[in-house]
Amino acid sequence: MDRYNLVVGHNDPTFSDILSQQIDNSLFKLTNVESCFAKLIAACKKTRAKVLFVQNELIQEHDWPTLQSLADSTEIILLSSNRVDAAKAFECDLFDFILEPMVNSRLGKTLDKLARMLAPEKQQFELMSSLVQRFSSNQLDDQQIVLKDAGRIKFLTPDEISWVGGAGNYVELHLNQDERTILHRQTLSSMEQQLSPFGFIRIHRSAIIKKQAIREIRPTDNGDYIVTLKDGANLNLSRRYKQNMQGLIG
Repeated sequence: MDRYNLVVGHNDPTFSDILSQQIDNSLFKLTNVESCFAKLIAACKKTRAKVLFVQNELIQEHDWPTLQSLADSTEIILLSSNRVDAAKAFECDLFDFILEPMVNSRLGKTLDKLARMLAPEKQQFELMSSLVQRFSSNQLDDQQIVLKDAGRIKFLTPDEISWVGGAGNYVELHLNQDERTILHRQTLSSMEQQLSPFGFIRIHRSAIIKKQAIREIRPTDNGDYIVTLKDGANLNLSRRYKQNMQGLIG
């Protein structure tokens, strides 16, 4: 499993240096340091940060709902020079509060608490990954797709999948009967090889679709095409994959 991404929001650049010296590099990876709240939230979402250290001075009153929503998926540690803000951290169900100026031993306690909580989660994730790999390599049914989904192992058939989007080493599977997508660690090229025997066709560097899911195809002014699926999704068929048009209409 990759290390957990950790993001810092602080006006003092030396804080990230102190943090870097104390974090368990086998468990955490410091990915972003920001001094603007909007950029901080964007970085957390982009990196799927598991841990966020944020200085209270960066937070406006109207930012708290956003921070509280982020706390559903990210462990947030609030840093402030005012003890009163500890109550705010408690009310918003944040992971911890650190009073500034910070004592290094206090930061160490927070990191130890994070490690105790997340290390078993990492072990469980790695166990799940091992099980998925074992299931996948021993499939008796070639039409069975095995995925990790929110701590569970999910079994799908190609008929249940409408289209698949890709982002780096992850794919997002869009299902016919479920508005919630499944995020799975696998490259889109690998998923394309797995699904191509079942009528899935690459139409873009970041999308493969099931032929039976298409409602219409229409050209655009720049030479590309818009593919509309039966679930209402509109996807681009780029010129790079124009040769695949025959596979869609044939």
